[in-house]
Amino acid sequence: MSDPSHTASACRVASRSDKDAVVATLAEAFQHEPAFSFIVPDPAARQQALLRAFRIVFAEDIKAGAIMMTSQGEAVTAWRSPAYMREGQWEAIRTRLPYLLAFGPAIGRAAQVAALIKAHLPEEGCWYLHYAGCHSDHRGKGFGGAAIRAGLARADAERAKAWLETADEANLAIYRALGFEVACTWTVPGGPTFWGMMRPAR
Repeated sequence: MSDPSHTASACRVASRSDKDAVVATLAEAFQHEPAFSFIVPDPAARQQALLRAFRIVFAEDIKAGAIMMTSQGEAVTAWRSPAYMREGQWEAIRTRLPYLLAFGPAIGRAAQVAALIKAHLPEEGCWYLHYAGCHSDHRGKGFGGAAIRAGLARADAERAKAWLETADEANLAIYRALGFEVACTWTVPGGPTFWGMMRPAR
């Protein structure tokens, strides 16, 4: 990922009116991601599932933390604050049916992946990079790094640690360049390997 200095100033906090742009970018960015490819193997079904799922993510994360985006939505990061790093009981109940409708027959694999992610979250509260995606038309231009740094600035302002997990090994070098280090790994039975990464407080 190239130097994002020319795009960092263009990052902003998404508002509810940005929902369609945020959802479209994240759905496109995760279309070929290993975990979602495992959850929904059929590409056409995956595309629709991602659009539905990221509408839920948007509605929850805009309340639980912040959604950062570059000016035209080229890249998006969805963050959960330390207090909301773990999904609460009411949120789990509220989103159960929407996620079932989003994933349909694939809900079992989606639940399996989600349970393992939850099991590997650190006990301490961190700013949680829940999702980070850059539209394929804009990769390599610094937009993704800028959107991540915009969220990390919030963690730094609170002198808090930051956490993420990724199922794409190609992302490890990018996240290491942003100060994250691998804290743990796990493999979904029959599915992808995940890397949990922590960034120390600054």
